Amino acid sequence: MKQVLFLILILILAMSTLAAARNKKAKVRPGPYVFTSKASAQTLKVLIIQANLREGYTLDSDNQLQFRFSKPEQMPLVDAIFTASSMCKGMITKKVWSYALVELNGATKVTVRPIWEYPDDYCQTQTQEFIWSEPAEIAAFQAMLDKAPTASGQVPTPAAAPASQSAAPASTPTSVADQRQRAKQHAACLESAKDDPSITCK
Repeated sequence: MKQVLFLILILILAMSTLAAARNKKAKVRPGPYVFTSKASAQTLKVLIIQANLREGYTLDSDNQLQFRFSKPEQMPLVDAIFTASSMCKGMITKKVWSYALVELNGATKVTVRPIWEYPDDYCQTQTQEFIWSEPAEIAAFQAMLDKAPTASGQVPTPAAAPASQSAAPASTPTSVADQRQRAKQHAACLESAKDDPSITCK
């Protein structure tokens, strides 16, 4: 009898220690987690989807700039003892990551919300937020957002020249006056090119 009481006492002590550790972690950095990037929301969405698929997650829902992924996974013991049930057929515990992207003033805000989704004792789906307690993962996620190509990075500066020329192409002047003006500019260019071989005239 004493041994049973002793074991129960040890179990209660272990559970309270784990619960205290969990509460201490919860005070460190509760979600949701907010990140920013100079890249467009669509660019970031593609990167986030690729990263989650590589990690084995499934895209559960995709509503433009709000989407979520999930993957079957076991909850930590301290949470599973009190909340999860393995008696519900066809229901499993999942780790879920939800993302919401908002683009404003040349920047994109990315809100990340990690939760557990699990069946309770009545086989009803419940959710519980969990702490994203891996600083290396958080830093890697922000680094991925920082390295994302921005709009200016995707369109090189030289590409802007043909776009402006398309309004009035050099090969098709619109009037005789334009033709004369272009001929004068071309002659001046050729004159300058005699002294400087780096000048190219079109």
